[in-house]
Amino acid sequence: MSINPEKIKEMSYKSGDYILREGAMCDSLIVVKSGQIEVFRKNARGEKVILGLVQSGEYLGEMSLISDKPHSANAVALTDVKCLWISSEAIDHQLKDAPKWLLALTRGLVMKLARTNEILRRNGIQDEHLYSSIKAIESKEDAKKINLKNVS
Repeated sequence: MSINPEKIKEMSYKSGDYILREGAMCDSLIVVKSGQIEVFRKNARGEKVILGLVQSGEYLGEMSLISDKPHSANAVALTDVKCLWISSEAIDHQLKDAPKWLLALTRGLVMKLARTNEILRRNGIQDEHLYSSIKAIESKEDAKKINLKNVS
């Protein structure tokens, strides 16, 4: 069973654009075709806590889609990004024949992940290797912008 192409939107973002905002509702699964996206939250002290890096072939928005709750994090393009937004209607259509226990298991896993993310945010914990990787990507993007400004 394939997804109706009318239920898929292709979107493009520039480096620095927000793709998702914490607290916003969204009824789509976002599949990254190209580019890199930083996923982060603010901790209780207002400091940025990086939760992940999403790249080509990966997805985001699944927690909000499955739990029917607002996004638990922000997602910002680190580079130019192209992605597909697949509507919840299309996803639901694909899942209509799935066993109920499998859907319940998936929802349970999403809720556990949401609780873990909240603990990480509250405690300001982040992976230093991931943080270094994102900073390196941001530096490359900044260098590209500077070079483009010098040319024009």
